[in-house]
Amino acid sequence: MTSSSGSDEENLRKFLEEVFGGQLPPGALEGMDLTELAKGAGLPSDPAMLQAAAAQMQSLFASGGDEPVNWKLAQDLARQVASGSVTMVPGHALPPTGGSQIGTDGDPSVTPEAQHALDEAATIARLWLQQVVDVDVPAAPLQAWTRGTWVNRTIPRWQKVVEPVAEYMAGAIGDALGKQMEQMQSMPGMEGLGAMGMGDPRAMMRMMGGTMFGMQFGHAIGSLAREQLGTTDLSLPLWDSSAPVLIPANLDDLLADSDLDPSAARIFFAAREIAHVTLFRSAPWLPEHLFTAIEGYARGIELDLSSLEEKMRDVDVSDPNAMSALNPEDMFTFTRSERQERALTELTTTLALIESWVDHVVTHALEGKLPRLDAMRELVRRRRATGGQAEQMLANLVGIELRPRSISEAYDWWQSVLDTEGAAGREKVWAHPDLLPSPEVLSGQPQAPKADAAEQPAEAAADFDADFDEELRRLLDGELPEAPMEDGDGDGDDDGDGDGDEPGPAPAA
Repeated sequence: MTSSSGSDEENLRKFLEEVFGGQLPPGALEGMDLTELAKGAGLPSDPAMLQAAAAQMQSLFASGGDEPVNWKLAQDLARQVASGSVTMVPGHALPPTGGSQIGTDGDPSVTPEAQHALDEAATIARLWLQQVVDVDVPAAPLQAWTRGTWVNRTIPRWQKVVEPVAEYMAGAIGDALGKQMEQMQSMPGMEGLGAMGMGDPRAMMRMMGGTMFGMQFGHAIGSLAREQLGTTDLSLPLWDSSAPVLIPANLDDLLADSDLDPSAARIFFAAREIAHVTLFRSAPWLPEHLFTAIEGYARGIELDLSSLEEKMRDVDVSDPNAMSALNPEDMFTFTRSERQERALTELTTTLALIESWVDHVVTHALEGKLPRLDAMRELVRRRRATGGQAEQMLANLVGIELRPRSISEAYDWWQSVLDTEGAAGREKVWAHPDLLPSPEVLSGQPQAPKADAAEQPAEAAADFDADFDEELRRLLDGELPEAPMEDGDGDGDDDGDGDGDEPGPAPAA
């Protein structure tokens, strides 16, 4: 071995020791052809580049943890994105919106003036809402948050939304990348790779997947913090509290692009947030029902594994930059079963019922009191129909769009309930999930329930009535000859006097 090759071997040895943090068992590298290992893994030969690569790899492994999502990394990155200090992470670049990021620069603190304006708006909104709903409107003061506060306090809810599907996808990635690692171990000169303390390569890849998802979700959640106006914009309660919340910086951004009156808009959006909080508080089963439905949907999600493995073949597992730049949006192809499609329809219908109930009560509360109420409602409808960039990013990551369906039909349904049963009847619908209308009812195509065995006689009677009506029509049209009508007891007596003299149409053949 030449001096140069000996130096290369020593550099590689140091690289591997640094990557695994001094955890290599004694003699683990003995007998391995490290030069062949470096060539197969595409490692650089320059000592400085090796040292930098070792630091990156060690950081990547150490930060992964055992969870499907590295939430510490996600929260740290989300705060940076929310504050505007990070506008791009590997695999994502936010298109400019008046700048290099969504919304205004930075994360402005809440000024006393902004808090006072929102307090006044919330007081008025609460007073007007209480006049049109038949449940208590929470009296908790409206809280004004910064974008960073929104991230910190909504992260626990996001864990319930995305972790089930992330767990499944991280496992799929681990299996796909693990196969590559095993193939590397079978290469000549790399037989000792498995003794390097790496353990199960699939487990290591899952750990790296947790880091990757932490980066992706952190970016998505941080971007949402720059778009959302409160904690209920998605018709999900993202904070465990009865206090309504608004983010003044995001509201200012929204109004800057419109010609709406700021004072009226503050009342309108405060009323929407308070109405959401009122509903979630008066129907305590509803938040858990929503998150359970999301979790159930996510746990049944399936990936096209053959497509995933195909994409993984082009990934250099030894390159930390390549690993951290993996973008789930580009790798994952989701498939949905019929059961999942039904579950998704039911979930989005519930979201539509929430959104339309809020729109319904807010409209009735503010109608005739605020200028350009219809314009503000249309602004919300457009935002909910299209979703922002961050919302779409999140949908691509978890394979589920948290977007309501049939909102206009649901609004009309709430109006019909109000017309027939009043506000008390409308609010009683939220007493139990079984009282909510089905997607078929909202679409105007109600489906008759399937009859049990005990209901068959009634069903047969209904069929007989339909046959009778058809025979009567044919008789009146001259399609059948006239004949005495027989009643059900066979005596031909239809008027009950026992003489059997009443004529009638012939019985059905």
